[in-house]
Amino acid sequence: MGGAHTAPWQWLIALVVVSALLGGVLAVASNAAPGLGLGALILAVVLVIALAALGGWLISIYWHQIDEAAREAHKWAWYWGGNVALLPLMMGLAVLLQTPDAAVPLWPGLEANPAGYVATGGMAVISTLLIGYALAWLYWWLWKSR
Repeated sequence: MGGAHTAPWQWLIALVVVSALLGGVLAVASNAAPGLGLGALILAVVLVIALAALGGWLISIYWHQIDEAAREAHKWAWYWGGNVALLPLMMGLAVLLQTPDAAVPLWPGLEANPAGYVATGGMAVISTLLIGYALAWLYWWLWKSR
C-alpha cells in the first residue's frame, strides 16, 4: 500500500473514517463503562490507542504528500486561527469566574451535571478552535492567491 500513488485527499477521507470509528468506540465504551468487566475495558482502551495511532500515521502520510504551500497554510492557520480563537474563550472564562452564579448553557443533549459541564466546555473549545482555524486557513489562501 504505497502512499505515493494515493492522492492526499484520500488519506484525509481515511482519517475521517478512523476518527469516526474512534469516536464510536469511545461513545460505546463510555456508555457501557459501568457494566464492563476489566477485560472489556482493557480491550476498549487498546482499541482506542490503536485507532489513535492509525490516525497519527494517516496524518503523517497526508503531511508528507502535500506541497509546501499547503503545509504553510496549515501551520499558519493553526497558529493564528487557534490563538485568535482563544481570545473569546478567555473572555468567556473571565466572565464566568467573575459571576459564578451565571446560568451556563449546556451543549445540546447533555445533562446538568459535572460531566455535562466539562463536555460543554470541551466542545466549546474544540468548536471555537476549529472555526478559528477554518477562517484563518481561508484567509491565508485568499491572501496568497491574489
